[in-house]
Amino acid sequence: MKELIVLFLAAASTIALFADVESTGNLSMALNGDGIAQLMALVMIIYVYRRVWIKSDLLSFGKRREQIGYAAIAFLFTLSMIIGKAQSANPDLKYVLFAVLLFAGYMPLFYIAAAFLSDKITCAADRNGDDKGTKITKWLFEEYVILGAMLVVFLCRLPYLIAFYPCSMSWDGGAQICQFYGSETFSDHHPPMLSFVYGAIAFYAQKWGIPNLGMFFIPLGQTCLSAFAVAKVCLLFKEMKTPYWVRWASLVYYGLFTVWCIFDVTVIKDSIYWQLSLVYTVEMAWCMLRQEAFFAKKRHLFLMFLCGVLMTQTRNNGIFVLLFTVPVIFIVIQRKKKGVYLGSAIAMFAVIYLLNNALYPALGVVSLKEKEDMYCILFQQTAKYGQDFPEDVTAEEREFLNRMFDYDELVEVYNPQLADWVKNCLKICEAASADGTNAEFAEIRNEYFQVWFAQLKRHPLSYINTFFECSYGYYYPEVKPYKEGNGFYEMDRNMFTQSMHSAHQIEAFAPFRFLLEQVGKFEYLPGIGLLYRCGFYTWCIIFAAGYLLIRKRYRELIIALPAIVNILVCLISPVNTCIRYVMPTMCIVPVLYAMIMKQDTPV
Repeated sequence: MKELIVLFLAAASTIALFADVESTGNLSMALNGDGIAQLMALVMIIYVYRRVWIKSDLLSFGKRREQIGYAAIAFLFTLSMIIGKAQSANPDLKYVLFAVLLFAGYMPLFYIAAAFLSDKITCAADRNGDDKGTKITKWLFEEYVILGAMLVVFLCRLPYLIAFYPCSMSWDGGAQICQFYGSETFSDHHPPMLSFVYGAIAFYAQKWGIPNLGMFFIPLGQTCLSAFAVAKVCLLFKEMKTPYWVRWASLVYYGLFTVWCIFDVTVIKDSIYWQLSLVYTVEMAWCMLRQEAFFAKKRHLFLMFLCGVLMTQTRNNGIFVLLFTVPVIFIVIQRKKKGVYLGSAIAMFAVIYLLNNALYPALGVVSLKEKEDMYCILFQQTAKYGQDFPEDVTAEEREFLNRMFDYDELVEVYNPQLADWVKNCLKICEAASADGTNAEFAEIRNEYFQVWFAQLKRHPLSYINTFFECSYGYYYPEVKPYKEGNGFYEMDRNMFTQSMHSAHQIEAFAPFRFLLEQVGKFEYLPGIGLLYRCGFYTWCIIFAAGYLLIRKRYRELIIALPAIVNILVCLISPVNTCIRYVMPTMCIVPVLYAMIMKQDTPV
């Protein structure tokens, strides 16, 4: 009976790995098992499953708590794969039936993978301290950590700084500069602080007759910030006695990974936000694991809350990280330190409030009463509902929705990958607001909620399916990034270049820019390609959080909170599978895994 079960599960796992759910609606053809690769996979999986469940000599699953933990991790991974494949499945395929087979195939495969990785990580952590390190390793990671790490990052960025001189321009970065110039309403739709910084640099660079040199200060500053953030990570690794191979792997990742490189030379708020998130997380690690040192050296506390303030001033969703992490940290820190921490936290939130509600309005920034981006997933659900159940939209609902949107166009242009199409159908919006505050939208918000909720009650599955369609790329690792892909490899952005500024990239460097863009095509290589998949990082966080939870290492688990919050924000973001939205999670992964492998856990 065990042999038969192993054979069935191995066949199901092979089918799950090679299933073709897109090109055919035929169940038997979708199994896609007739090939050399499939046969080799089947044989290897049978071998592994027999060693695990019949001979019991390959893996030790440990105590019941560990087994439940591995099963939970495997279940989440399985669910992600089933939901992800459903989005591209052939409409004629009986996918619900096929999903049962996928579940039977993925679940044991991921269960063994989770147990295997956990076992290897535990063994590697137990061997910490055996690596003595070479001279260059000692120099870089022990003697001159800040200088060495910053130098490595800067040298890795140098080809991009030269090839893309003075910078690469994004749509959002150009829009923020336009706001400063006055060609667009200067509102807090984009973080005003960065709009002032980017706009002032562009304005004075043009005014002083140094357009290229002036704009070059933006990528140069962003690169220096990246180098500093990575150096702080390396300093933390030194304190935690992280294995040298982990430090080298992390430094290579931060230094050479093309996503970091291209965004460092791009004018966009995301090019600053991820570094602040990383430093904030590093300081959280100090606070959780080295509390005496954290509070003894006030620079740790100061830097943590400085980054907290700046996170809210570079991306609007930065406030959510603080709202989740600050209360949790307050609960777990030592009682004698709570007063200092609470006072600092109050000061931090006070600064944020004064910036947003006093300074920016005084400088002429229009405060929006409602930001449309917060409702993107709701707009998407309304549009999809109109496609799925047009006959169920009542006359009263249609009248209201047509007053709020161009409803016919809304239903027609629905695109699960990008919410901009449905946002562009709004008649009552920021662009059409009389005073620029979007007060008109705020007035009808509650009425829209009533319509939205009424339709939800009638067909909840439509809303659930739409949510999956618009967010699955953030937990399904087999889908490529959408929209700008892996970065902005050009400067031609109309809102910035048309008669506003004379900065331009060096034409002679065009071949080098093209070459660097081709380096970004490493996403098609086995293994490396996963680094370019948004969903892969969610899996990394899930596994790390599960590992720590299983072993009751709750302090280290808290360090994962910023990454978890960012993933949740991504699920309701305007763009599905946007890699720049995932960068704050991507940068935290090495820190989290280094914490897993650290030698001790003193408080």
